[in-house]
Amino acid sequence: MILLLMLMGAAGPNAVPAAARAHLGSGNQLMQAERYAEAAGEFEQALRRDSALSEARDQLAVCYFELRDYARAQPLFDQMAAAQGSAPIAAYYLGRIDLIERHFDAAIRRFRSIPRDHPVRDELYFLGSSYYKQEQYQESVEILRQAAAGNPRDSRIHQLLARAYQKLGRGKEAEKEFAETRRLHDYYLEGSAAIGRCRAWLVQQKIEEAWNLCRALADTDDVDKIVAIGMLFGQAEQFRQAIQVWEKAAELDPDSSEIQYNLALTCFHLKDARQARDHAAAAVRLRPDFVEANILYGTILYMGGEDREALAVLTHAHELKPEDGTVDRLLAEELAIAAANQTCAQAAESLRKAMALQPDLPAISARLAETKARCRAE
Repeated sequence: MILLLMLMGAAGPNAVPAAARAHLGSGNQLMQAERYAEAAGEFEQALRRDSALSEARDQLAVCYFELRDYARAQPLFDQMAAAQGSAPIAAYYLGRIDLIERHFDAAIRRFRSIPRDHPVRDELYFLGSSYYKQEQYQESVEILRQAAAGNPRDSRIHQLLARAYQKLGRGKEAEKEFAETRRLHDYYLEGSAAIGRCRAWLVQQKIEEAWNLCRALADTDDVDKIVAIGMLFGQAEQFRQAIQVWEKAAELDPDSSEIQYNLALTCFHLKDARQARDHAAAAVRLRPDFVEANILYGTILYMGGEDREALAVLTHAHELKPEDGTVDRLLAEELAIAAANQTCAQAAESLRKAMALQPDLPAISARLAETKARCRAE
């Protein structure tokens, strides 16, 4: 864990009582396993035995932060900020607290105070996020491009960059970044030891054990971690657990087209058509050229008998992905349905399009022949 290593080593082992050193070592091991509540207990024990042990204080601040206990974390980070050598780390965490509490100007000042030649972690991502939250999209893009250059495998950067490009009307660049985001999701999944344990339980079909672990992990404001857990349970087809995770993700980030799509897909699998429709519509509204969301939304509209809306969405889905067999079939059926209420010439054109999509369907071929005959008779 990068920040764990950066915070270690301020005090020599001979200056620290053995009991305090033992608790400090145990706490560090627990932090590496992302067991923050237990780690906090160890650091508290270390400080009881040596109140001047700055390493334990600093690590305790990080644990409180990860546990979302910002009221207890902030004064510890304030102490860290006054210490020589620790100010950038303190600025990073205090900036994140400012961002969570929507103090965007303060967050920007703190993230900008961190020297670029000695970065702490992913402060450029959070600086770009601060600008995005302030609707300063051009500034956000400039910072996020720097962040992507320094850490090209961080899916969060590419996702936020895509959304900033969208806000600026730069659709092609947005779609490129959305595609990169999806490609990199597995990298985030691999990066967490705790999520790795959850995956292992799922592979062994130990669903209850996996859920007990991941439900605790999902008690966080870290949307990316929540998304990773939702993906794990969705891929394992454990949709009743997955929906709880995706609903929380949507509460934290309702403007994410990816989250809305995954929530819609989970509702679809659970046969909750109304919720599936609403979230699929939101995904398409947020990102009109999101191929999978258009396909899902069009399918839901088709199944619900909303033929006029389904025809429009499926037509766009076909434009985005013309080789998709399911889209071709559904669109052909919607075109045939539409033909029943059109003028002779319009019906013939709709049926010709349907025939091009599904040339092996004799029913459409027969209807087209009948319509052509009727048009000639008129």
